[in-house]
Amino acid sequence: MLRIQQELGAARAQEMKLYKFLPHQGEHHLRIDTNPASKNYVLLARQAFEAEDKRDALRYSRPAIESLTDRLWTWMGRQGDGAIELKLFGPKSPWELNNKCNKLRAALRRRSNPPAGLVSSLGALDTLLGINGGSIEWGYLNGGIHDSLRDGEFDRAVVRIIVDAISSLDQGLAELQR
Repeated sequence: MLRIQQELGAARAQEMKLYKFLPHQGEHHLRIDTNPASKNYVLLARQAFEAEDKRDALRYSRPAIESLTDRLWTWMGRQGDGAIELKLFGPKSPWELNNKCNKLRAALRRRSNPPAGLVSSLGALDTLLGINGGSIEWGYLNGGIHDSLRDGEFDRAVVRIIVDAISSLDQGLAELQR
């Protein structure tokens, strides 16, 4: 269900009617939660931000960006040009999300006559990459560990930019997939 909600995008995931089957507690009938929480990362990041929880907004933003950029990369592959080069800093080092976004943006900019959804997606990537790559927020998005006692250091304005950008990227992808 998690993957399906990511692939559908935030707008469609929000419109879905969800049911969650619960384990029985000795009774002889089905237990169903008719209003379970969404598992869409874009929606979860937005909800966390609106609840003034910057850390959770960023925590959900990372898998949202991973999922959205994977979907964008898949779209590129279907269009015949899905090759990008990612730098790794060692044999066991993970790739950085910032690097992936940069490489995707560069590859997408090379396309002539981009469709409207691609223009929106590029704008969202520009917004994300307009944030200082060395910022504490990008450090968190890139998978770095952030001291839990230093939550106040996350800049609310920067977190808002990130959450808005992933929403825009999600909308751009929805346009591309129509």
